[in-house]
Amino acid sequence: MESILALLLALALVPYQLSRGQSFQVNPPESEVAVAMGTSLQITCSMSCDEGVARVHWRGLDTSLGSVQTLPGSSILSVRGMLSDTGTPVCVGSCGSRSFQHSVKILVYAFPDQLVVSPEFLVPGQDQVVSCTAHNIWPADPNSLSFALLLGEQRLEGAQALEPEQEEEIQEAEGTPLFRMTQRWRLPSLGTPAPPALHCQVTMQLPKLVLTHRKEIPASTVVLWIGSLVLGLLALVFLAYRLWKCYRPGPRPDTSSCTHL
Repeated sequence: MESILALLLALALVPYQLSRGQSFQVNPPESEVAVAMGTSLQITCSMSCDEGVARVHWRGLDTSLGSVQTLPGSSILSVRGMLSDTGTPVCVGSCGSRSFQHSVKILVYAFPDQLVVSPEFLVPGQDQVVSCTAHNIWPADPNSLSFALLLGEQRLEGAQALEPEQEEEIQEAEGTPLFRMTQRWRLPSLGTPAPPALHCQVTMQLPKLVLTHRKEIPASTVVLWIGSLVLGLLALVFLAYRLWKCYRPGPRPDTSSCTHL
């Protein structure tokens, strides 16, 4: 069994050394490729042949729109960044009586920086629910997309993640079924004063590619201002008390501590 697996792994590697004067190459060589929606990518498959010109062609995707350009000894697959490009095309090359092939799994994804959080501001001293929505995404797969609520660089302790929700976006053009996914958390009381901000972080993990977006959920500026004002007033009251204690009329108190004022 191990020998069979080793043989299959050897056949999956590129370039493929067939015999003297022959090679079978795919560029880029990865067996899985992630392509952002709306971007283009060319995958070139070529083969040298010591018995004339090799015959190389792609199969497995719709080639009626001119997405494949075949030349003597090579074939170029043009990926246009459309959802219809998702699939597993196979390049087949033949030289004389020998034939070889290599498959490439293509995944077209959409992950724009379009995060929306609610509420706009955190309110300290009370339980609350916050939500984070990632818009116009594909694939909308919980195995590919993950949410985290961060305090600084760490996950917020005590936050209860609720069941995520997924809905299809309303698109002007047909044939592009993008989705939005929402994650909600029930927060414990944040105390007073509240932390300056929390962050919603959304991560999309694809073959050999990890993408991350982050959105701030700030504390209410009014609450922060009131908290700062209260602390300032308390400091003033404490200072006034120390001054009164040191310089009040009557018997002169011990002023050794007053020199530090």
